[in-house]
Amino acid sequence: MVLYRRVAAEGVGTLLLMLAATGSGLALRDLQPDSPALGLLAGAFATAGALVGLILAFGSVSGAHFNPLISSLQWLAGERKLDCALAYVAAQCTGAILGAFLSNSIFATGERLIRPDSATWALSGSESVATAGLMIVVFGCARSGQAETGPFAVGAWLSAAIMATPSTSYANPAMTLAAVVANGPIALSVATAIQYLAAQLVGALVAYLIVTVTHPRKPPNDRAPTIS
Repeated sequence: MVLYRRVAAEGVGTLLLMLAATGSGLALRDLQPDSPALGLLAGAFATAGALVGLILAFGSVSGAHFNPLISSLQWLAGERKLDCALAYVAAQCTGAILGAFLSNSIFATGERLIRPDSATWALSGSESVATAGLMIVVFGCARSGQAETGPFAVGAWLSAAIMATPSTSYANPAMTLAAVVANGPIALSVATAIQYLAAQLVGALVAYLIVTVTHPRKPPNDRAPTIS
C-alpha cells in the first residue's frame, strides 16, 4: 500500500477516535451533568467501541495504529522505516487535533473546564501503567501470531483502563496533545499534557522491554519485512 494511503488512514482514523472520545464526554455532560460515573462508563464504551471499529476498518491499510507510540516502537524494533513512522506520527497528531476541533464545533460548547490543572505523581503513574498495558496488549497480540484478536483485545484493555485508572487512560500522545484544545471531560491543561506525555513515554519503554522478554523477535529469516 502506497504511503499516502496509509498516512490518510492514520489521520482519518485518529480524527474519528478523538471525535468519539471527546464527543461522548460532551454528550453526557449535556444530558447527565450530575452523573460523573455514567459519563466515565459512556466514555469508556464509546472510545473502546470506536477504536475496535476503526482498527477493523483501517487495519488492512495502515495497521491502524492511531497512536504515535505504536508507530515509534515499531521503528525502534526495526519493523518500520523512520520516514514512514514520522509520517504516521504527523498524521495521527493532526487527525487528533482536527477531531477535537470538530467535536467542539458540533457541540458548540461554552466555557472550557480543565481537571486537573496539573498532574500529581499518582496521575502520572496512572498514565505510565495504562500506556504500558496498552502497548503490551498491542505488541503481544501482534507477536503471538494472533493478530486478528488485536482489535478486540485493545478495545477491552482500553475500556478497562479508562474505568480503572485515575487518569482515565489517555495512553496516546496524539490524543493527549489534542486534549489541550478539546472541550469537555477529556480537556487537559498544557502542564498536565506535558506530564502525561512524559509518563506515556516511560510506560511505552517499559512495555517494550517486557514484550522483548516475553515475545522475543523471530529469527531473521522468519521476520516480516520492514514496512517502508
